[in-house]
Amino acid sequence: MPDFKIIDVAETPYLFVERTCSMDPADISKEMGSAFQQVWGFMQAAAIKPAGSALSVYYTYDSDAMTFRSGFTVAREDMTKAGDEVKSDVTPAGRALHFVHKGSYSTLRDDYGLMMQHLKENSLQAGVPGWEFYMNDPSKTPEDELLTECYLALA
Repeated sequence: MPDFKIIDVAETPYLFVERTCSMDPADISKEMGSAFQQVWGFMQAAAIKPAGSALSVYYTYDSDAMTFRSGFTVAREDMTKAGDEVKSDVTPAGRALHFVHKGSYSTLRDDYGLMMQHLKENSLQAGVPGWEFYMNDPSKTPEDELLTECYLALA
């Protein structure tokens, strides 16, 4: 079971593209991969280096579809280089619920279910957005060793 902690977070600048897909894990993986490739290509063409890890940010939740922003953290000054398709934003500063997921991305939803239970049991109100930092490269890291830092803004 994840170790849920309430922490104060600073905003993190990032470049992203937005995608919408079904809740099917294969569809999510395909769309996120496409988004990461698009932002990475943009960053290479604009000579922008990542300031940290890849991330995805979630503003809407639906049982049938998922809309998300995927991209990379960047230095604040690189936000001004965003284009028509690749946009910039920051993750919110403030109180957030945090946990680390270890293992396959396909089992993240299990930990999110436990997070929702934790919110209810502790009378915490979820805010918007939720976001994830992908701490290692799935092409180089065994699936059972993948680390994802997960955050949910608290209302």
